Amino acid sequence: MFMPCKTSVEDPVLIWYTNPYINETLIYLNPRMTTNDDEQQKLTILSWNVNGFNRKRCEVLHHLNLLKADVVFLQETHVGPDRIYSTGSIKYQDLENDYMAMFTVFKGSSRGVAILFKKNLGCGGFSVNGDEKGRFMIISCQIWGHDFVFINVYNSSDDKITFTDFSKFSTCIPSTAFLVVGGDFNTVMDAGLDKTSNLRNRSHRKSLSALQRFLETFGLVDVWRCLYPEVKSFTYFGGKSQSRLDYFFLKSHNISCIAACSIHKRPKHSDKEEYVSDHAPLSIQIQIDGPKWQFDSCLLEDETCMEQLSNTIRKISRINAHKKEYLWPGLKVRLVCEAVALQRSHLKPSCSETAEFPQEMDQGAFSDAESSIEALHTAKTSSLLNFLNHLHQTERFDDVKSTLITVLNEYISKKEILDAILSLPQSESPSVDGLTVHFYKHYACKITDLLQVFFNQIFDSVKHSVIDSPNPQRDDHSYSCNIQYHCSPMTIFNVDYKILAVILAERLNGVIEHILNPGEPSEPHRLIKHNINQIPMLIIALQLDPGALKWPFLFNSLKSVNLPDKFRSVLKLLLLADHNRSQGLRAGCPLTPLLISICLLPLINSVNRENRPEVQGENLKSVIEKNTAVILLPNSNEALGGFETMLSDFIETSGFIVDKRNEVFIPGFSGLI
Repeated sequence: MFMPCKTSVEDPVLIWYTNPYINETLIYLNPRMTTNDDEQQKLTILSWNVNGFNRKRCEVLHHLNLLKADVVFLQETHVGPDRIYSTGSIKYQDLENDYMAMFTVFKGSSRGVAILFKKNLGCGGFSVNGDEKGRFMIISCQIWGHDFVFINVYNSSDDKITFTDFSKFSTCIPSTAFLVVGGDFNTVMDAGLDKTSNLRNRSHRKSLSALQRFLETFGLVDVWRCLYPEVKSFTYFGGKSQSRLDYFFLKSHNISCIAACSIHKRPKHSDKEEYVSDHAPLSIQIQIDGPKWQFDSCLLEDETCMEQLSNTIRKISRINAHKKEYLWPGLKVRLVCEAVALQRSHLKPSCSETAEFPQEMDQGAFSDAESSIEALHTAKTSSLLNFLNHLHQTERFDDVKSTLITVLNEYISKKEILDAILSLPQSESPSVDGLTVHFYKHYACKITDLLQVFFNQIFDSVKHSVIDSPNPQRDDHSYSCNIQYHCSPMTIFNVDYKILAVILAERLNGVIEHILNPGEPSEPHRLIKHNINQIPMLIIALQLDPGALKWPFLFNSLKSVNLPDKFRSVLKLLLLADHNRSQGLRAGCPLTPLLISICLLPLINSVNRENRPEVQGENLKSVIEKNTAVILLPNSNEALGGFETMLSDFIETSGFIVDKRNEVFIPGFSGLI
């Protein structure tokens, strides 16, 4: 049971709990550091298998300070039991050099892990779980007001970890927390890049399979390999062979927060030529708060910078990696790191306001083998809309549905990406990951291949199960809106987001008029224009606030118009990318007007069923144009009263707020039937 002990305000409070399998400790530390929101806050986390801590204590702590580590994962600490700490317990120790540490207690000759924290970090409450066999430690805490979950692993060769054991902790990890998994996994991830020996080890194959399942379950990526997919670098030096056995894994959507990832040189003892350990330290730097460094367009005018960045893009583009979908997110981080280094080293150019884009940009070079999308835009069909109208008029409804599904499910082409990049307006707004629209336009030809793989991975990864079905026992709009964020790194509103949104909006725009006004002419107001002076009627134009829309109403609306499952899944992934928004569409997003149109469809259908004026034997339909609903009502109090009731019900169900409402009365002789 929990046994709290009272201490003074200046001392940490320790609470101990032990069971046969897990040792858990709760520690509360007083924050001793204030932060400035305007300053960049970067947390340096280091992992190092020290092969015995106590006998190398001074050298280890000295090197940690040299590397300016804030949080440290140590493996093979070899901390055994004593008269105070029994085997399987967790030892708290206040170390010199401004560190405090938690150690697992196992044996004085093998295993054991520890996590160290700088004392001047602004920390909140700590919750510590340790393996009684000294193979891992899990710490949840707050640093600088952000939730962190640290998992330090030593996957001992004589008693391998069953990674399924971590699944029980997954429900305790806040969705907004930084999950940092690191340590010595005694496993090679890529035999071609991560080791020098050609010898095969069957136990490695089994360990790798278990590790890969764990990474997939938690949506984690190898930070070093994500940033440096072509580099051979090692962390373990065992006689004649070298391997990369030490890793940091992060959630895919947190890769953009990485400011640095380094494999450091092995330090030697101060009084002899031997190395402190047979492992090299590995570190990552995470930017927590503060303004993200923005790519300076001046750098594009420097030949040295241009050559280096172009070479990096070229090398990554040619890689035949197993996980190609992470090449682009990793490359973006690497380009920012390289650009920062170049800027700091010697570049101080005076930037002109605009830069010319490469003249060799040839859109024809990006036309893939004829796809169904391109075929629908040939001269024979004139436009997708006309083709759909033709199918509708000839009552080929199965062909209509098939065409819509084909267009919306088609993989993204290079030409679509290039067109989207060139259509983006120049923006001075800071980018979440540091790369500006200017950068994308400058390197458009070089990065299109990587972006195509990245975007199509999103189409591949979404499953039909992502789209939640309404619960038949509940209201149609009350079903859950949870989404599996780990299925794609597309979770922040950056330039990638804008490019994909433009592409999806272009596709959706090609079919949306048919969905909203099936079989109508391309100008839905034709009848209004011809007869506007002949009939007395009330015209109401509504514009809605996109930020107030309820997610369940939107997703039900998307399903009701028979958009394909895969397309709806991709839309849902983009719309729920911002964890800070509980509802509402994003103003300025290319998809927003189209999605508002779809959400307006139930209101328009209700109005048309109740009030559908006829002029000269033809119906006048209330219509939707982009994000505006144009309501046509007969000039009668009864019609207006019915509309107000329908509008009130629509607002309550959808969550929309009327942003603007205009009413125009058109007098004339009564031609209404």
